[in-house]
Amino acid sequence: MTKKTVAFISVIFLTVCLYASASAQIQPCALSKVTTLPLAGDYGAPGPHAVARQSIQHPDANVPAPVSVFVPANATAQTPAPVIFFAHGFGGFDYLYYDALLRQLASNGYVVVFAPYTANLFASHPTRYQQMWSGFQLAVSQYGGLMDTTKAGFAGHSYGAGALPELARRGVAAGWGSNGLFMFVMAAWYSWGSGYEQIPASAKLVVQVYWDDGTNQHLISQNDIWNRLPQIQERRWQVIRTAKTICTLPAGHGVPVTGNSSDPDGGGTINSHDYWGVWRRIHALADYTFTGNQTARQIAFGDDARMGRWRLAVLRPVTPLEATSAPVLNTTSSPQFTWANKCVYALGSPCP
Repeated sequence: MTKKTVAFISVIFLTVCLYASASAQIQPCALSKVTTLPLAGDYGAPGPHAVARQSIQHPDANVPAPVSVFVPANATAQTPAPVIFFAHGFGGFDYLYYDALLRQLASNGYVVVFAPYTANLFASHPTRYQQMWSGFQLAVSQYGGLMDTTKAGFAGHSYGAGALPELARRGVAAGWGSNGLFMFVMAAWYSWGSGYEQIPASAKLVVQVYWDDGTNQHLISQNDIWNRLPQIQERRWQVIRTAKTICTLPAGHGVPVTGNSSDPDGGGTINSHDYWGVWRRIHALADYTFTGNQTARQIAFGDDARMGRWRLAVLRPVTPLEATSAPVLNTTSSPQFTWANKCVYALGSPCP
């Protein structure tokens, strides 16, 4: 037996022992590099462009934070860049909650706009939606010379995800996305807009849910997003599931959050689910939508379902992304917000 073979067997033995000793109480993975990461130049990896964050005071004094515009160095008046508008989860008005995600997208050549809204529990949904929309408009008014708004994407999490169809509808009415439009919906809360049939069939749609979401029931994403956009021809439902080896990659509501390590529902820690599940898919969806790149299409829609490999488990694959053409729901969970209780939170808005 060669020394190389002995060393290889020793690594396997050590991995098995570590896994066995930790299996009784597997802790969340604390470091991103417990898995392989997308290679430089690949979808999901940081891009080649330096990023400058610009801050604009929101016109509504009730909004507790400024609008942030992440501008990549390649965006100039001569070569304006496509733009991605981001809508945050409720209470996540500080851009730092999503900073790593926003910068990853911008570093790959997209202007990214983060528009906060009030966390006042008694504010109406039309008020919050208008605050997001006003923030997007303000960013375009001040930095529109660096943006190609004919190529526009809308990405959002939780409350912001529920708002995406309404924001995209307004964007379409303003002429945004005429040469490429996408929506990337993550763990949506209820949607309070109307006129979603005005969103063109050529738009691209990804609805992403997290299997152990303890906040928003998957049925909300199905009924308030998926079922209300039947005209869209290219769309996918994606599920990220909890993955375990000697540590755990949770698939909770906070998967897209990158800046709050105290989040108890799977957010804050940057890990494989961020790089491979969220960043890689939005990045590829943007490229496919704006350039028609077919490799990007396979990744964006999850036909390429890779989520990286465990470094300490002989490079065993992390649980793959599940991508389908119809909703797949966790019907055994007990999340805080359910579809049946939508009207409890209407705050005067029309409710089915």
